[in-house]
Amino acid sequence: MHKILTPYTGCDVFILNENNELLLVQRTDNNLWALPGGYQELGETPKECAVRECLEETGFNVEILDLIGVFSSIKYELKNYPLKDIEICHLFFLGRVTGGKETTSIESKNIKWFPKNALPKLSDGHDIRINYGWEYIEQNKKAYFE
Repeated sequence: MHKILTPYTGCDVFILNENNELLLVQRTDNNLWALPGGYQELGETPKECAVRECLEETGFNVEILDLIGVFSSIKYELKNYPLKDIEICHLFFLGRVTGGKETTSIESKNIKWFPKNALPKLSDGHDIRINYGWEYIEQNKKAYFE
């Protein structure tokens, strides 16, 4: 694979349930846990990407409520991620489940809701976004930009 000259655009969703637990998926490529999300495709908006990726990885239909922030992979090391020579611009959204049925996919081997104080081992960079997601909710923070 050749190195691309611009960053990939990734869209992740922070979703809490009525028990204040965070929705995470266990990735099939590195067995680590991650926010539902993925790369934006040509012809779709970031919001559409976030909705599509969440549905593909979890089986849940979601509504995007807000932008939590914009994060960059140049701020963390890609140790466990399958692709190493890339940069990712992460658009991080707040969402809520509106329907659907929990379903795994070829990208997600497990789906689970986690309380803030019992998060599993996370895929590269997800801890940074998740920590800010909690701050955004609990401290009414504004959108974060790197």
